[in-house]
Amino acid sequence: MKITRKDIANYKLLKVLLEKDQKKLERYVANQPSAYSGKVYGSNPGFPYQPRGFTVTGCSDFEIAQLKDWEQKCREMEVKIQDDIRRLNELELAIDTMIANAKDVEDKAILEYTKDGLSQYEIADILCMERSTISKRLSKYVSQ
Repeated sequence: MKITRKDIANYKLLKVLLEKDQKKLERYVANQPSAYSGKVYGSNPGFPYQPRGFTVTGCSDFEIAQLKDWEQKCREMEVKIQDDIRRLNELELAIDTMIANAKDVEDKAILEYTKDGLSQYEIADILCMERSTISKRLSKYVSQ
């Protein structure tokens, strides 16, 4: 996998957005629309007493359709979250592999700080380098 500067910059953002999506899904599941249905059993009012079963619903057809729509949307959101988790894991593995393959310790530090979301100016201050040096060293490992 070829890593770009945008991939590294978006790595941290993707992680934050994924956590927010998971919290949203948990909130949606906790606030499920209510729809009641069940069986009621009884018997004939006169002799001979015979058992009878009735299905009772506490909601309209519209509410049932709304519940099915809600379930479908929750499933779609779960699939999207799983895709984002897979993409995040692949990206993290590719970035970590790139960092591990860096030969220079300063280059490894630059890549780690970039992965952590620091700007080139902040990295330059930490490592006591020029910002242009940080940019040049990053360009050895990542494409535009």
